Amino acid sequence: MEPQHQGPEKYAALSRHYIQKADEYLQAGDRVQASEKGWGAVAEAIKSIAAQRGWNHQSHRLINDAAYLLSEEWGRPDVLILFTAAKDLHINFYEDNIGLDHIAAIVGNAKNLLRELETLRQQPPQPPVIATRDQRNRWRRLTGELLPIDAAPGPDHPQPA
Repeated sequence: MEPQHQGPEKYAALSRHYIQKADEYLQAGDRVQASEKGWGAVAEAIKSIAAQRGWNHQSHRLINDAAYLLSEEWGRPDVLILFTAAKDLHINFYEDNIGLDHIAAIVGNAKNLLRELETLRQQPPQPPVIATRDQRNRWRRLTGELLPIDAAPGPDHPQPA
């Protein structure tokens, strides 16, 4: 059993290990294990950034929250789209209803996401934009900090780049 509190580098190493295993399972035709390892690689990469930033990340919901926040912070909706596709791999672990070629495509997209997340992990975090109740609730779950909802971005309140 792995320790409960791991550092960012441990999560990053697990992510690299899991994506390699996903490829091995794809080659062997094991849809279920390829799916779970592909999802695990993405989840561990998100956890690496969350741990680096001191965010809570011990549940699926918190990993989802972190993915949303990172997508918003980076101004990259495609990060969230790729993350959502990777969640299909986790579902397939239980359902085994996705074909091998489809799993291979999703794992390929997961690899793209992993490269993007590694780039993000190397950058300093940006201040959160808290313009909605959902954003405030995600931030609170991740950090325990309750921030006020800012005024909507506009001429008087520009959204950070």
